[in-house]
Amino acid sequence: MDTQIKGRVALVTGASQGIGEAIARALHREGVKVALLARNAERLGRVVDDLGDGALAVGGDVMSAKSLAAAIKTAEATLGPIDIAVNNAGGVISSTGGLFRPFDEVPDEDWQATWEFNVLSAVRVARALAPKMAERGWGRIINISSESGVQPDPIGIEYGAAKGALNILSKGLAKAYAEKGVLVNVVSPAFVDTQTLRDVLAQQEGAEALSRDDLATYFLAGFRPNIGVGRPCRPEDVAAAVVFLASEGAAFVTGTNLRVDGGSVTTL
Repeated sequence: MDTQIKGRVALVTGASQGIGEAIARALHREGVKVALLARNAERLGRVVDDLGDGALAVGGDVMSAKSLAAAIKTAEATLGPIDIAVNNAGGVISSTGGLFRPFDEVPDEDWQATWEFNVLSAVRVARALAPKMAERGWGRIINISSESGVQPDPIGIEYGAAKGALNILSKGLAKAYAEKGVLVNVVSPAFVDTQTLRDVLAQQEGAEALSRDDLATYFLAGFRPNIGVGRPCRPEDVAAAVVFLASEGAAFVTGTNLRVDGGSVTTL
């Protein structure tokens, strides 16, 4: 498939590892110039060094409006106007150490921080870039959500609620900018085998005798029994969906939630 995005410029947040790194690599293979944004400069540097020409490491924190604005300014000054924005940064913010806690154990400040990490960070990126994309008549904003945004778990409810809000934000932006050539979509993965997931699973009962490479597969049946394809999601699966939504092949796709979940969500 000819994606027809060679020469475009992309910003990928949370790009130093896992899903974000896979997205940055996939876009770079399509000839896109990619600004990789994250807080961990050392990890970013390793990825960018491996990618070579057309990749830029931009240190920044999506939780800080000032830091994010400076990062976007640096990226555009170096690579040119950003055509594709991938809001991948997100997750659970916990002041207690536990990532997936019962509802009554999550304090207000963690609800607020998790919402800001997953939703307000994407708001800031879109606010900075969507109007300029509209002026040029072409743009893609792709927000990485989660199956939890439509099929929440009984624990980690603050995370599912934030991803649900991200989905609604994306739909509203899609309606606001479609006629101006800016397409906004969501990719919602399930049970992605990343280092973060392995860290969480390593703390579960039954993980003691398992290698880190076997953790996700072992816990698949218990944590995500409806994944019909029989394996965890890979970061590259998510990246492939992002490349499609960024491509000219998806020129008539906006306001959609592309679920990369192996069948985990049980409704259409």
